[in-house]
Amino acid sequence: MTAWRDRPLPPSFREELAGREEVLVTSREAGREVTVPMTFAVGATGHVYLMTSAFSRKARRWERDPWVRLTVGRGAAGVEGAAVRIAADDLAAGDLEPVLERFRSAGAATPEALRELVASGTHLLFRVDRRGA
Repeated sequence: MTAWRDRPLPPSFREELAGREEVLVTSREAGREVTVPMTFAVGATGHVYLMTSAFSRKARRWERDPWVRLTVGRGAAGVEGAAVRIAADDLAAGDLEPVLERFRSAGAATPEALRELVASGTHLLFRVDRRGA
């Protein structure tokens, strides 16, 4: 297990996310960095969650190299972490409602619908785990 596994992002960064609809997610591909805006959810445990189509390029990037940097705007300081793919049943109880609320438009309106989306393989759910001390 690595040093960043299952660690929430710092409270100061989560405060910056408050009231925002999107976060910029940077990941690596072929020796360069690629940044995309994404909807996110912040759970009660302090973890940030991302959901994407299983067929997206970013999903393939994160599966090959889980390193990500989250920022609230271009040029802003970011927080590094790892995009860790998880099953819907692996969500902490306090994280389920925020995830359902934020990803309702993707079809995750109920716990059962979220489980089906992830289990069917059409969507992937990632938890961003913090790196460093």
